[in-house]
Amino acid sequence: MDNITHTLAGALLGEMGLKRRSRFAFAACLLGANAPDIDVFVPLAFPVDGIEFHRGPLHAIFAWPFLAAGIVAILWLVDRLKARAPDTLPFRPGALFVVAFLAVLTHPFLDWLTTYAIALFAPVSWHWYSGDAIFIVDWVYWLLMATGIGLSVHRWRQRSPHPGRPAQVAGTLMLAYIAINLAESAWVEHATEAELRRRGVEPALVVAGPPPFAFWNRTIEWRSANRFGSGSFSPATGVKLDAAAMPTGLDDPQLALAERTRRHVRAFLVWSRMPIVIRIDGRAYLTDQRFYSLSSRLRSGAFLIPLDNPAANS
Repeated sequence: MDNITHTLAGALLGEMGLKRRSRFAFAACLLGANAPDIDVFVPLAFPVDGIEFHRGPLHAIFAWPFLAAGIVAILWLVDRLKARAPDTLPFRPGALFVVAFLAVLTHPFLDWLTTYAIALFAPVSWHWYSGDAIFIVDWVYWLLMATGIGLSVHRWRQRSPHPGRPAQVAGTLMLAYIAINLAESAWVEHATEAELRRRGVEPALVVAGPPPFAFWNRTIEWRSANRFGSGSFSPATGVKLDAAAMPTGLDDPQLALAERTRRHVRAFLVWSRMPIVIRIDGRAYLTDQRFYSLSSRLRSGAFLIPLDNPAANS
């Protein structure tokens, strides 16, 4: 997800009542909700590629307690340096760790829901997991969380009874929205697999992810052992698969050479759940099927790597 969504998720946790658990608990919510994304800075100091490392080890389960502990350590230092007002909450490291840990958990959970995926057990395993349920920037999230946060902030300031109730209701509605979208994506993927088998195609992987804005629809990408295709779903028309299908191109000798000689290509292949080699104007490109479709061909960007230009993306 985008970092606005992650920040709103942390703020929502705080307004539910967690901000009253310790001094700096609200800060722990905001920091924890964004903490795994510090992995975007790792390529600046270490010889790793961002596309491989992002949503990898620092998003995986082994990092969660260390991220929470790091947040507590930082806030403990701030507590030592910053004077307390008479009505300031006491600094409770144990409670603050629990708050930070819960906030950290929201980050991989929200990332898992997108089609971009997350390597949940990296670096032990680089298998990528995805719920295929929510677009990477979701307006429903923003609306629900902003409303819940705003109403709870007002109630806290007015010292109203149950000030965290609006945030709690917003969180509940978000979970219901997520569950509905998870169920829809799972159903569409299952229906697509059944339709492909009816056509004599054995699917290796089907991804049905929502497009921007129209969360009730799905963009379908499917692949067999050596071919790939696309389709769409809407409640009005059901599953519709495009007639066209193309070879995945993974046996292209240019890909084999690039994989041996270019680190960025190897990193891309670690990350990519649906790698394909396509040709545009006679040139071979490595891309990921989730970000390329037969109907709207991607011609530029980080997900389109020329295989005949060793200087690019190396």
